[in-house]
Amino acid sequence: MPTQRFFNLKEEKRKAILDAAFHEFSRTSYSNASINQIIKEADISRGSFYTYFEDKDDLMRYLVRDFKESCKQRILEVLDQCQGNPFEMVLQLLKELMERKEPEAAYSLYKNSLMEMNMVHQNQLLGVDHFGQGGKEQKQFIHELMAHIDQKQFPVEDEEKAACLIEMMFVIAVKAVTTYYMGAAKEQEILRSARNQMNILKNGAFA
Repeated sequence: MPTQRFFNLKEEKRKAILDAAFHEFSRTSYSNASINQIIKEADISRGSFYTYFEDKDDLMRYLVRDFKESCKQRILEVLDQCQGNPFEMVLQLLKELMERKEPEAAYSLYKNSLMEMNMVHQNQLLGVDHFGQGGKEQKQFIHELMAHIDQKQFPVEDEEKAACLIEMMFVIAVKAVTTYYMGAAKEQEILRSARNQMNILKNGAFA
């Protein structure tokens, strides 16, 4: 985590540092990402950087944690907009991402930096991040989601089973977004495929 010295900076300066880091990690692989490039873009000294963060891993951990919190908030907002239907919520989030046309910086960061890492390094940076087997943070988020979900549309009371189903929904969404940004299929085809997969998840393959 950043030091208190980082949090004491003006918001504008903190944002400049994080924007520079996001840009660098999105631009190239994690192993090639340069602290020199980050401090140059953020207009800070190397010495100052190390009074804010321990190293590159420390910066990446905070960057991803901050982004995850923003994502969680948006997920809850869209879930409420979809009257507590998690299947429609995931499809709506997918539509939003595709409407932006250009790849999200977060997608570029994942593609260029996180995918390069082995699973051990990813978990060291991010923690075990699967809904079905996560720690206290993931369980707390599932508990929050369940409070916003309409039980008539998602009649699953067991939070462990709910966590597994929700994770599968997001796997479908991530695959769809990747397909879209790679240009491997048209938007409507991707949405139709994602909706079909959601229906199978909801009703079963032989319903």
